Amino acid sequence: MSSAPRSRLPHPEFRGRIGVARRDATPPVGIYSRAWGSAAHDVAEGVHQPLLATCLVFQDEAAKTELVFLALDIMVFWQEEAVRLRKALLGRLRLQPHQLIVHPSHSHSSPMLLRKHADREGGHLIAPYLDSLPDLFSELVAEARAAACEAILGWGYGKCSMAFNRDAVDAGSNRDICGLNPEVPADDTVLVGRVTGADGRILATIVNYACHPVSLGGGNKLLSPDYIGPMRELIEKSVGGTCVFFHGASGDMTPRRSYEASVEAAEANGRELGYAALATLTAMPAPGMQLEYQGIEESGTALGLWKLAKKSSISTELRAERLTTTLPIRDMPTRADIEAAMAANPNRYERERLERAMDRRAIVGDGAEGDFYFTVWKLGDGFIVSTPAEPYSQFQVALRARFPEAAVAVLNATDGCLNYLPPPDTFQRDVYQVRVALYQRGALETVRELASSAIERML
Repeated sequence: MSSAPRSRLPHPEFRGRIGVARRDATPPVGIYSRAWGSAAHDVAEGVHQPLLATCLVFQDEAAKTELVFLALDIMVFWQEEAVRLRKALLGRLRLQPHQLIVHPSHSHSSPMLLRKHADREGGHLIAPYLDSLPDLFSELVAEARAAACEAILGWGYGKCSMAFNRDAVDAGSNRDICGLNPEVPADDTVLVGRVTGADGRILATIVNYACHPVSLGGGNKLLSPDYIGPMRELIEKSVGGTCVFFHGASGDMTPRRSYEASVEAAEANGRELGYAALATLTAMPAPGMQLEYQGIEESGTALGLWKLAKKSSISTELRAERLTTTLPIRDMPTRADIEAAMAANPNRYERERLERAMDRRAIVGDGAEGDFYFTVWKLGDGFIVSTPAEPYSQFQVALRARFPEAAVAVLNATDGCLNYLPPPDTFQRDVYQVRVALYQRGALETVRELASSAIERML
């Protein structure tokens, strides 16, 4: 016996006080910014588009609840730096850990921002930039709090074909490579959030999409937000307000044009995502409305009428949890092994790989298990699941399939850097994400189930 047909199309929303603020946070030209092993340069020689810092605050005055979201156009907050920054912000802003999310856009055309690179060309600029962030973010939060007003955050799902699977094989050598693999279907979901004020004006647009910001590769010498900047620019010119990017579960995703030297690649990719987001916005009902089935209108055939109808209520609930668990660590070289390999004077890109291997070993230490943490927010009928890792896209696909009535935004590399969460079948290959993964096979599924349980509790 089939289930009853749906009589409405869900339009997940949250109603409360929402504030938005933005600052230019572009690091100085000349900063050490060698993020690619293939790069022949060490410092940024110019700026393609500004690197931005953005704040969203969500408040439920009745429950005296506040959630603070901070976004910055950098590749990642390395683990030690994330701990330092969050400690400073939690104290200044008087927040508990579950109330704060700090999210990098993950652009690979931004500096890596490791203090240990201070002795390299342009490295003296890294520490001052990092040290400026607590003040910058604190001021942003103050501005967003001051700007907070009654608003509605609504969500809509759309499609964008800019992202491709990137677990490919080179036909000539049969090597596993990180590049476009058109043979494997990619998650093409784009989730768009729209913050609308009481006057009907769009205050902010959120674009949640899973695709590595690697339009630009080692040949690019400019600081750039990658495709995110042109996407934001297009949306803001079209509908107004502030556009905020949520980098999704993109462990296996790369853009249509990847690893190029010209910023035109980033601009083309950004336009593709921007127009897809605008199409999704166009299809969304007005705030407080949803499509509902009205019944039959007799015509040449029986017509089923669906019309926009006002909701009886909009959720004002804010909830948040910060979850922790332990995951088994993969076998990886010891510090002594890595130091010995470095002493052999490897070439430039091999040394880059070894330095990153040492960074990974430093994150997990020398034990058999490592701590893993992540945050889940409930914003009315929508959820944000933010992890410090880079899960494959199937992570978000599974969560959204399990909770079809809700909007589920998944964020990568947030509040730290705990590397990739590949699915079990990839551990049989020599793909990059498995080579650098910190945790053993099964970690992706463990985190997914914990996230699902958290959503179920909040529902």
